[in-house]
Amino acid sequence: MICALKDPSKAEKIFAGFEDSLIRTCLQGMMGGKVYVTDPETPRSAMAFAAEFAFLAGEPDKELAAFKPAGLVGLVPADARWEELVKAAWPDVEPWPRYAIKKDTVFDREKLEGFVASLPAGYELRRFDGEIYDMCLEDGLFEDCVSHYASKEEFFALARGYAVLKNGALVSAASAYSVFREGIEVEIDTVETERRRGLATAAGAALILSCLDDGLYPSWDAANMDSVRLAEKLGYEFSHEYRCYWLSDVFDREVKDPDRSEWASCCGKYQRLDDESRIYVIDQKNGDLFYHFVNPEGRRFDLRMYPVGERTFGINEDDFTLVFENGGMTIAGMPCKRI
Repeated sequence: MICALKDPSKAEKIFAGFEDSLIRTCLQGMMGGKVYVTDPETPRSAMAFAAEFAFLAGEPDKELAAFKPAGLVGLVPADARWEELVKAAWPDVEPWPRYAIKKDTVFDREKLEGFVASLPAGYELRRFDGEIYDMCLEDGLFEDCVSHYASKEEFFALARGYAVLKNGALVSAASAYSVFREGIEVEIDTVETERRRGLATAAGAALILSCLDDGLYPSWDAANMDSVRLAEKLGYEFSHEYRCYWLSDVFDREVKDPDRSEWASCCGKYQRLDDESRIYVIDQKNGDLFYHFVNPEGRRFDLRMYPVGERTFGINEDDFTLVFENGGMTIAGMPCKRI
């Protein structure tokens, strides 16, 4: 039976040698982080879960590999043995690459200060305050900058962040995605139309300098190569690639025994109505619907769609929905036309 350790430090040995800061968050009992085990007395395997990530380590355990805490979860197996159990438990889930960054960076303060000073004219750099916190929660792009804290009060008691504003609007932000006693995990986001202007560099440099001033380490883990390149620009060094299995809350909301009679009418090719104009293909195989697209890095994804309502579907790798109506499709609130 799976349970959360009352004293998460009992799992210290299981996670010995692991560098991800979210594991420290869990072992230190911060931000609601938990360590799940099947044997609370003498645990030999464990899952450390905080924010959106769960890390599996120790002696491989089928029950833990098949366990999904509520919400969107990036499941990270410690090794090939764990990965086999994860693939057996979640056969429809494809692994996504992530990129670990070394944790022993010695920063060049003068260089970082230069990045802050180089913020282009027309933009304002501000430390997070209550107004910016609210802006982040209201905008899905910046939600992860603050959303993993129990309240605004907890964020400002534990965390920090810097925002770049343009005409009073939030266009870039760097903040503490999570915290542990010795530091923070960095989160940086920028409005797509404002990228390549040095905004993320300036906000990230300001956040790092703030941490250094207070004796904290700004840990970094990258979701894509753009993030790796930004990290390297700020002084970090790439470590290695690893795999993460995204388990969305669609598994918790899936409609059992759905009516599939109208699903064939959803099949076809759709084009997103924005500047990117990405193409999506929906088709049916063995009674199930599948969603296909190619990401900006050229990788093709073929993902099963799970019914969560009438003509509404979720994807296991994310928490957005696809809704089919009026001859078109909406994906994550973005309209797409049938072509």
